[in-house]
Amino acid sequence: MTETTLADVRRPPRAVLPALLGVSTMTIMASATITPALPGMERHFAAEPHAELLVRLVLTLPGLAIMVSAPLLARLSGRTGRVPVLAACLVLYTVGGGSGLFLDSLPALLAGRALLGVGIAGVMTTSTALLADHHPPAEHGRVLGLQGAAMGFGGVVALLLGGLLAAISWRGPFAVYLLAVPLLVLVLRFVPEAPVQTGTEEVPGSSPWTPRLLGLYAVMFLGIVVFYTVPTQAPFWLAQVGGAGPAVAGALIAAVNLVMTVVGLNFRRLRARWSFPRLATAMFAAFALGLVVIGTAGSLWTAALGMVVVGFGIGLQNPTVNGWVVASVAPDARTKALGLLTSALFLGQFASPLVAQPLIDAAGLGRTFVFAGVLAAVIAGILAAAHGVRRGRAVSGSPR
Repeated sequence: MTETTLADVRRPPRAVLPALLGVSTMTIMASATITPALPGMERHFAAEPHAELLVRLVLTLPGLAIMVSAPLLARLSGRTGRVPVLAACLVLYTVGGGSGLFLDSLPALLAGRALLGVGIAGVMTTSTALLADHHPPAEHGRVLGLQGAAMGFGGVVALLLGGLLAAISWRGPFAVYLLAVPLLVLVLRFVPEAPVQTGTEEVPGSSPWTPRLLGLYAVMFLGIVVFYTVPTQAPFWLAQVGGAGPAVAGALIAAVNLVMTVVGLNFRRLRARWSFPRLATAMFAAFALGLVVIGTAGSLWTAALGMVVVGFGIGLQNPTVNGWVVASVAPDARTKALGLLTSALFLGQFASPLVAQPLIDAAGLGRTFVFAGVLAAVIAGILAAAHGVRRGRAVSGSPR
């Protein structure tokens, strides 16, 4: 690699970082945006067969599309370049997400949501890879932390803006997806394709299927399984323990996203002090403590405290696991590994309510949160034992 190329990698154009952070906010907006519109949508399509089920699929179908398409789009980006795939997927995001503004049948709406899912998959994998491509390894903790903060902020905006627009019309929240249009312009104007560094001595190889990476996909999957009990089950539990209505429950879930933003903004400092294994252990420890507090809460305030602690865990999850994956694979295979990681994330979202419902039926909501917390504590213990975190060191040869 020439000196010029190395300089380009170390000093990306100033607009690259804000453009890619803006793109990252779009990913977490995808599902939260239309949640307030679901009751109005159900009333609008009440005459259609199976309307109740199909309306709920409008919320969950993008996750299934992401699981299937993320690895395929990651492979495609390795052939065509990351920026073309990112730009094309922003177009799919806009068309698929905005289709709810005018489509008037549930099957057509579901097709649009599937298209949105494909767009999200490409945006998630390529934006993270481009952030790593355009910044040297020493800067990865900072930029991936900022990405996590941007995603948390996007979640807050989505919840608030979606609620306001849903009060006007159930179609209103679909307009939020049109925010991808100015971001597409920024990507095309300011985000170049970064030269891919190959054969660097800091990474072990170019296969996305190494045992370490498989373990990291599992860490992401399990983290999402335990965390997702909060957005899927907390509104029902908060109503039981504190009589919270939808507005209060939504505000507390937005608070989780705010904590996620704060953690992301400070992730660089955390990363400078702690190794990836320590951060992952802290993530599951926060999940464990927060979920147990939620599940044993006797008041709304106690449950809210538990949700704040959970927010610290989810704030650590994306920058920690993304950063660990980036540090564990050669640059030319980043999007492949990140595509598989994205699939693991959304598989966890899909699996979480399926795992939780039998526990809820058998033991109740409170104990389900406690069981999820115990599972998180077990995983934290396994990580601590496997990587020597309690002794303040990682296994020899693992990335810091």
